[in-house]
Parts: sequence; structure tokens; C-alpha cells
Amino acid sequence: MAWLNEDRLSELFSTYGPAVRARCRAICGNDADADEALQETFLSAWNARARFDGRHPLAWLQVIGRNTSLQVLRRRRPWADSPEAWLQAPDPRGAPAPTQVDAVRILDGFKPEDAAILRLRYAEDWRIHEIAEHLGTSQRSVRRRLERLERRARAVLRLQEVAA
Repeated sequence: MAWLNEDRLSELFSTYGPAVRARCRAICGNDADADEALQETFLSAWNARARFDGRHPLAWLQVIGRNTSLQVLRRRRPWADSPEAWLQAPDPRGAPAPTQVDAVRILDGFKPEDAAILRLRYAEDWRIHEIAEHLGTSQRSVRRRLERLERRARAVLRLQEVAA
């Protein structure tokens, strides 16, 4: 007989839900995806209840939450093979107009893939390892590339400030 029943699941949600949601939020980068991941985490926990022995429920839920959050991130990515198509999409964060103008000016000077890497890192909050996996390269390569792109972006910003 499974340790987890409806009452215990409700108790786990009340007790550990906030901690699991915080973990999901840290991975997903926004509240909407974190809420979705939290719901899916507890649904997955319910579906896996026969394999759970009742020991270390927070650790068990955190592992499910981490995996679920990564699945949510993979599903929400608007492009798989075409950074150019993603660059044409509106920024989902709805940044203030001056920020959007500055970002557009900065990104206009970059190759599409470089601009996409910057947007993934800073607009979409992708982790270095996720960008590396997506590009099929090493984390070290992505870090170095981001360092060069950041230096270049800062230089563009300084030039804009001088021109203004």
C-alpha cells in the first residue's frame, strides 16, 4: 500500500509547497512558469506515489520540482533551430520603452546568433549550461563568448551615452 494518500498529499503541499515553488521559480525565472511547474510537480508526485516510501519528502519533491521546471523551460522556448526567428518575436518581459529601444540599438549591431545568446542569457534567464547544450558547445565556450559580447555591448552603451 502506498504511503501517500490524498490527505498526506494535501499536507505535503501545505508544508513543502512554498519551498518547492521557490526552487521552481529559481529555475524557471518567472512566476507563471514556476506555478505551472509546481502544479506539475505535485501531479507527478501523486502519479509516483506507489514508489515513495515516505522518507525525505522535501528532497523527493525538490528533485521532481527541478526536473519538472526544466521540462517547463524546454516547452516554453520559442525557437529550436532559428535564433533569427526568435529575435523577431516581441520581448516577453515587456520592458519599458526606453529599455527596449536601448536593447534594440545594442542588438542591431550583433550577428543574429550573438544577439540571441545575449537575449537568452539576460532576457530569458537561461543558464550557461542550457545555452551550451542548445548550441552544442561547451560551457567554457559560451562563457568566453558572453564575456566578449558583454564587453562589446558595454562599449556600444558608452558610445551612445557620449553621442547623447
